[in-house]
Amino acid sequence: MNKTTVIMGSYLQNCKWEKESIEWIVLKEEEHRCLCISRYLLDCKPYHDFSKNVTWQDCTLRNWLNHEFFMSAFSAEEREKILLSTVKNPAGNTQDYIFLLSTDEVEELFDDAVEDYVDYEERGAMTTDYARAQGAWFLDEDGEDGNKGCWWLRYYGDFMDEEEGKHDYISCVNFDGYIERAAQGVEETDCCIRPAFWLRTDR
Repeated sequence: MNKTTVIMGSYLQNCKWEKESIEWIVLKEEEHRCLCISRYLLDCKPYHDFSKNVTWQDCTLRNWLNHEFFMSAFSAEEREKILLSTVKNPAGNTQDYIFLLSTDEVEELFDDAVEDYVDYEERGAMTTDYARAQGAWFLDEDGEDGNKGCWWLRYYGDFMDEEEGKHDYISCVNFDGYIERAAQGVEETDCCIRPAFWLRTDR
């Protein structure tokens, strides 16, 4: 599946402690806006700072993405192009500049409904040198899947939608692109972050 890419913002990605431009994949295009997700797994942090039944609205990772990451990864001019979006969640919608995808969104946006094709290759994503230095789990093997890691999702998805916040674990996408419904405790520190946002395209 060939998708458009956007270069925007910068973040530590190598082991030289120098920021590099971030590459984003355009997952969906609408009038005046497009949905972007990072090509690489940029960092690894827990979904929440300690083990707890927690929703996306209250988790510490949401706060980090919308404050520290948002302010440090993008210039003032770039931040003006990122829309404050209504993010739909079973336990209550949130207003976010930067967010994680949900299980259902991954299944919709990385799959081709017409050809009934699942793009597991683009679901699976490479860790950066920096993310691995921060403790990210990755497939330490040779071959095309080498250095791929797992990345957090916003909530469980599918039949577990209405249980958001009732468990101390969360779903993630595995290195091979398959979704693990209850793969990680929210406090685990080796799962990666693949940020997403809606980009304004009308100016």
